[in-house]
Order: sequence, then C-alpha cells, then structure tokens
Amino acid sequence: MNYAAVQTVPLCTTRADLYHDHGFGQGTRRSAETRTLVVAAITWVTMVVEVVAGLWTGSMALLADGIHMGGHAVALGLAASAYYLARRYARDRRLSLGSGKINDLAAYTSALLLGVSTLWLMLESGRRLFHAGPLQPVEALVVAVIGLTVNLLSAWLLAGAGKHHHDHNHGPHGDHNLRAALLHVMADAATSVAAILGLLGAWLWGWQWLDPAIAMVTSLMILRWSWRLLHQTVGILLDAEAPAELRRRVGERLEAVAGSHVADLHLWSVGHNTWTLVASVVSHAPASPEMYKAALAGLDGIHHPVVEVHHCHACGRQSGDE
Repeated sequence: MNYAAVQTVPLCTTRADLYHDHGFGQGTRRSAETRTLVVAAITWVTMVVEVVAGLWTGSMALLADGIHMGGHAVALGLAASAYYLARRYARDRRLSLGSGKINDLAAYTSALLLGVSTLWLMLESGRRLFHAGPLQPVEALVVAVIGLTVNLLSAWLLAGAGKHHHDHNHGPHGDHNLRAALLHVMADAATSVAAILGLLGAWLWGWQWLDPAIAMVTSLMILRWSWRLLHQTVGILLDAEAPAELRRRVGERLEAVAGSHVADLHLWSVGHNTWTLVASVVSHAPASPEMYKAALAGLDGIHHPVVEVHHCHACGRQSGDE
C-alpha cells in the first residue's frame, strides 16, 4: 500500500462540519451559584448557634430546628459545590452527556444524609416526650427568632436567583438544584415557626410536652421532604423519561415534517433544563435527519438529538438512517 499517496488526500471536510461543541449549557457561572454559596455560609453559622443553644436550654424544638438547618447546610454546601463542579467539567468529554447530573447527584446525597439525621431526631424527641428535661424558653425563643429571620433572608436571596433569569425555564422550578435549596430553606423556616410555638406553650402555660411533640411533627415533615427529593432525583439519575408535555411537543415538531410519523422516542434529562433524545421516524417523503433536527431547533434545552430516518417501504422508498 502506498502510504505516501494516502497522506496527500485532503482531510474530509464533512467530518469538520459535523464536529460540535461538547457543552450542554453547564459551563456558565450563574447567579444561582453565587447566591447558594452565600446562603450556605449563613446557614452553617446559624446551625451552629441553634444546636448549641438547644443543648444549653434543653429545647428539643430548637435542637430540631438546628439539626434540620444542619441538614439544609449540608444540602446547600453540596449544591454550591455541585454548581462549581458542573461548571468546571462542563466540556470534559469523559462525561458523554455533560456534567449536569452532578447537581442531581448532590441533591440525592443530601436527601440521604438528611433522612438519617431525622431518624435520630425522632428517637430523641420521643424520649424527651416521656422524660422531659429542664427548659429555658426565653433564651431559646430569642435564638429561634434569629433562626427564622435568617431563613427568611436566605429564602429571599435564593428566590432572587430565580428572578434573575428572564426565561421562565431558568427559574427555581427549572433548576432542580436551586429548587431543592429553596425548598430546604422554606421548610426550615416552617420548623422555626414550630419551635417558637412550642417554646411559647412551655413558657406561658407550662406545656413541657408541646416542645418535643412539635419536634416530632417537624421530623415527619423533614422525612417527607427527604423522600420527595429522593423521588425527584432518582428519576433523573436513572434516565427516566421526560414529562409528557415535553414529549408531546417534541413529537409534534418531528411529525410537522411532511409525511412523517414518530415510531419511537426516548427523551431524558441530562441537567438543568437540558434534554437529549433518540428518535426513530418513519418518512413517507424524502427527508434527512438534518430536517428533523432543524424542526427541533426552536425548543429550548434540546441538545445533541439523534434522529433515525426510515423511509416507508410501502412507498417504495429506500430505508436509511442517520
């Protein structure tokens, strides 16, 4: 074989034309990352104050709020780290479909940690319910109000990150990581209110049982939140199918090409408002994969779609694919 002759052949320009950037929209630092980092730092400091105050005053409701906030602090720290890692490895080709799922993996891990700490809290609250210790409600109330104030401030900061993006898809409902952080803070604000109610009951009417009872109710709420977060993130980590509404819109775009019918469609999330798909389309008229990809271009968040085109045998067309 004449290798010298082979080397004189010009490089294939088609290959260069088909080369595409490996980014899936994860390489840009967003307002959500900065705000989550700030809220994580605030939450860590407040968590330490509440746990120490809860142990000192004997308030299980305040301790519950501190442990709950500790779970949120871990989750917020993981969320901030996930934003950074997803941005750093956004174009790493070892990650075939981008780095977006780093955010969901962080949320899944925080839910597991939060669930374990909550089980301990329920056991301790049950013990205190029947063996109540000394309680200093006035001191505990001061710290609980401080905790509630911090939670409201944190919620305002995170909600502002969602409003920073004008596209509705980039708000807290689209960014799973940001939405999880906001849910953490709002749930913690609710437990702060519960702690204040329990302490007021003990201070004004001597209801020592109310404090651990509210702590148990708080624990059940945390467990419910943890389960919800696990359910949401597991679906994404296991490549569950996209919502029916998005599947319908994709199907309509593909079938808008004349003489086309979607035979098979796999559509799943690979990150924040980022989706990829593999579709098999039966065409009754001459069509190419590029025509279908062009039809999908108007849908935000669809990256690297793969479309197989099969020409209808009954129409006498030659079958083919991408």
